[in-house]
Amino acid sequence: MEMRCCMRSSVGSLHFPMPDAIITCKRAMSGENPDTEAPQPGGRSPAPGGLALVQAFMNTHFDLEADDHGERLVSVTALTDWLTTHALLRGQRSLHAADLERTITVREGLRALALANNHHDLNDRAVDAMRRASAGTRSEIHVEPAGPRLVIAVNAGVDAAIGALLAITARAMINDTWTRLKACPGRACGWAFYDHSRNQSARWCSMKVCGDREKARTYYQRKTALQD
Repeated sequence: MEMRCCMRSSVGSLHFPMPDAIITCKRAMSGENPDTEAPQPGGRSPAPGGLALVQAFMNTHFDLEADDHGERLVSVTALTDWLTTHALLRGQRSLHAADLERTITVREGLRALALANNHHDLNDRAVDAMRRASAGTRSEIHVEPAGPRLVIAVNAGVDAAIGALLAITARAMINDTWTRLKACPGRACGWAFYDHSRNQSARWCSMKVCGDREKARTYYQRKTALQD
């Protein structure tokens, strides 16, 4: 990933919001309407600051508000709408099917890392695929008197979008908040949730949903084994 650092005065310059200003704990986790607070399993609060944007991106694989709870990024149009809504896409450059495939590959690589945060073996293939898909991405950071600002380049397409998401992830790894972003190990789940517990012991996106299902499945398997 290419990272550019620019010195810029805050006087007479055009500024674009950092992800921290786009997604906060009072913003939508995902979806086309950023003014509507999206639901979270178990009533959890989203990740802090810009990491909530990465969390929202990871959770585009599962739409809690749709009847079929299916994939959100089902087309190039859906990808364009989501990235534009979350201020990750600027300019008139059109996206293509390869951009959609590449973006989803990065998303699933991040999910593999988040699942490893939840004490599961790392999916090396998913992470390697993410590395290849993120080649050539870019992130511009403007160093200003008020602090650094992450800027989405115009007409850079998914290179800028992916670059921004990875830059936020890198910052979270540095400030030690990344390890709290976990992927739920429930079957057919994988929802990314932020573990706010003091000892980072949360395992499920929701104990009443995935946790109880796993308990019931384990109980049934033990009962069946005893009967055999």
